[in-house]
Amino acid sequence: MATGPRIHRVVTGHDDRGRAVILIDDIAPNTFASQSIPGFGAAVPWLSGQPIDHVSDHDPVGEGSPVPTFPRAGETVFRIAEFPPDADYPKDAPERIFDEIDGKAEAADGAKYSGGKHFWFHRTDSLDYAIVLEGEITLLVDDGEATLRAGDVAIQRATSHAWSNRTDRIARVAFVLIGTEPISADEIAAQRRDLSIAVERA
Repeated sequence: MATGPRIHRVVTGHDDRGRAVILIDDIAPNTFASQSIPGFGAAVPWLSGQPIDHVSDHDPVGEGSPVPTFPRAGETVFRIAEFPPDADYPKDAPERIFDEIDGKAEAADGAKYSGGKHFWFHRTDSLDYAIVLEGEITLLVDDGEATLRAGDVAIQRATSHAWSNRTDRIARVAFVLIGTEPISADEIAAQRRDLSIAVERA
């Protein structure tokens, strides 16, 4: 049976005297491994709701805990994902991927201007920090792309995007997703036009 990435996590906390302690030191138990796409999987070492809890010893991503694929406004999800080479995905990858990760609405939003140039296109209401840990991966957006290697970072600002692994080995990427208030790409465009008009008139 496939298992997700093995990620050693260390979580700190406090004791009843206010001293910092190591609360958890284990292999992150909340993992996902695709049953239909070999090599595609993820682990979620932590997430936060609103407000952020610094008091209790509760593990929000303990084994069996429900984990949202994408955070709501004010929430965060820390995920480490492994992307197999594009050549390893089955022909019906678009349907399988977004079924497995509960992301059909996000895929529909991401396809609006992408022209179908990659099966991974999706869009979320979030600010995402991506850090490439191993391998190489290409970030595609509606108009452009950039290739990232180990140590490189991407800041993804609620844009339609896809991750393309054009190599012959797994790419491992760490993501911190910060949920933001819903706003469509068309609303962003309208606000940008309004801002440009205001600047021109100033």
